[in-house]
Amino acid sequence: MRITLMHNPKAGDARHGKDQLMAALAEAGHDAIYQSTKERGFKKALKQPTDLVLAAGGDGTVGKVATRLIDSGVPLSVLPLGTANNLARTLGFIASPEEIVANLENGTKRVFDVGLAIGPCGKEYFFEAGGGGLLADYIRQAHKKGKKGKKKKAEKLSKEQEMARHAALLRRMLDDYCVRPWKIEIDGKDISGKYILWEAMNIRSVGPALHLAPSAATKDGRFDFVCARPTDRALLKEHLDASVAGEKCKSPLPAQRFRKLRITWKGSTIHFDDKLWQKDKKKSSDEIRISVKPAALIILQPAAAIKK
Repeated sequence: MRITLMHNPKAGDARHGKDQLMAALAEAGHDAIYQSTKERGFKKALKQPTDLVLAAGGDGTVGKVATRLIDSGVPLSVLPLGTANNLARTLGFIASPEEIVANLENGTKRVFDVGLAIGPCGKEYFFEAGGGGLLADYIRQAHKKGKKGKKKKAEKLSKEQEMARHAALLRRMLDDYCVRPWKIEIDGKDISGKYILWEAMNIRSVGPALHLAPSAATKDGRFDFVCARPTDRALLKEHLDASVAGEKCKSPLPAQRFRKLRITWKGSTIHFDDKLWQKDKKKSSDEIRISVKPAALIILQPAAAIKK
């Protein structure tokens, strides 16, 4: 197969660098070209003829690549090199990068729904979830810390330890987190009120592997609306405590399926995957419409990654 490898060189470890991944693809008999997602030429590389685009990195890298493949007919596969890997796990890429590469030739194609948010400032595609409240504010804080740079060398943590750390920080934010009023309409029904958080979820988990939508499906043309109202604070605390302890448990929060969501936004933080929605400073409020774009992506799952 002709494969375009889109690689985030900052993800993973030394075992999964450019040379190692290209060597593995060559050994498997593929004709591959390499492109770093951190260098110029990223968009141009995705326009070249290919049989498969292989995204190697975390959820951010996968989303960055996938956005360029919407409605293109070009299949996408993933080498999960990130920390949470919410999207990769949902897509079925649970094997090691070496196993995935070795079984690309025998892959099976499937379709994947994509989220679309439209507002005064344009549109934004998302693959995991979009929402407001606690998790969105946590992502905003993470962005601010990232811009300041890392002056001190961070302690090397395992993926599990890193996820527990993020869940613990979310848990501490929840203790004194102030609820906010949100004007929300779901499939024409007004559900406005005060929320600790709300999420329009395409997949089962979001953020630091928080399993908030256990029944979410990625090819049914609908999303799951998951929310925490003030009366749900104790339940959300228990769920975050379980995540910190590394325990897997079902979400205690209510969820409902929908196709269209409308929000009248007055400036509170909103995220779509790991991106923040930018407000039009000229307006006191914006209307954001969220909808499902069915079967917008084609995913190629290697045989070894398919759940039987």
